[in-house]
Amino acid sequence: MPGLNRIGWGFLAGLTLLLIVSAPVWAEGSLAVQPAVVEISSFFSGVQMHITADVPPGCQAVLRVRGKRIESELMRKAHRWELWLNSGEVDIGNTPGLFIALSSDPQLLAPGAGDYPWGYEALEKGADFSGHLRPAEDDTIFKEFVELKERDHLYRLYPGGLKIKPAESGPWQAEADFHLPSRLKRGTYKVALWIVRDGKVIERRDTTFEVQRVGLPQFLHSLAVNHGIFYGFLAVVIAMVVGMLTGLAFQRKGGGH
Repeated sequence: MPGLNRIGWGFLAGLTLLLIVSAPVWAEGSLAVQPAVVEISSFFSGVQMHITADVPPGCQAVLRVRGKRIESELMRKAHRWELWLNSGEVDIGNTPGLFIALSSDPQLLAPGAGDYPWGYEALEKGADFSGHLRPAEDDTIFKEFVELKERDHLYRLYPGGLKIKPAESGPWQAEADFHLPSRLKRGTYKVALWIVRDGKVIERRDTTFEVQRVGLPQFLHSLAVNHGIFYGFLAVVIAMVVGMLTGLAFQRKGGGH
């Protein structure tokens, strides 16, 4: 009997451990990116991204996509003698080449929403500024930098752009659809999802997706890196051929009058 009791208790403990392990754990929730690999071909014009995740019922979420850190150069303008002239160069470092953020609650991406690790305010706190920067420009230089990035569709905020669908039971489903621009650089892009309950972050999830060159863009890049002399010669030949064809086209157009 004592042996049987030990077997019974061992079985019960094993079953309890199995139930604990198989129970849903929010910290290991899903975060899926489609496509997982973006291919830049000759006629690449951007790509539509689709990201899904499960979230605990009643929670909000913020999704952020960012590229690798780069250093950008911003040429400052000054109004002198009724002319706009270059007044110096400002270097902005520790900022990503791509920055996109979406939230389920628009207030989470509103200016002054709080000390959250997303949005432009968090990005500005980590940025480095150097060069010909006057004290009076401290409050405007980052704003102008963001406006330039937004014009190129490399920076964008989507308050309310992350949609959460309630479910009768189990976790709710969050979905985001957005367009990445044609000016993407190859590399690894980081995706972060924050789960928010009552204004406080209770969880963060991370994943990545890859951007790769394929076809002719990859061939030309490989040629430039591994055979620089031949690539330079080929570029000169192509420029000469294009120039000759353009000249012939204009001559024919002029002769038709």
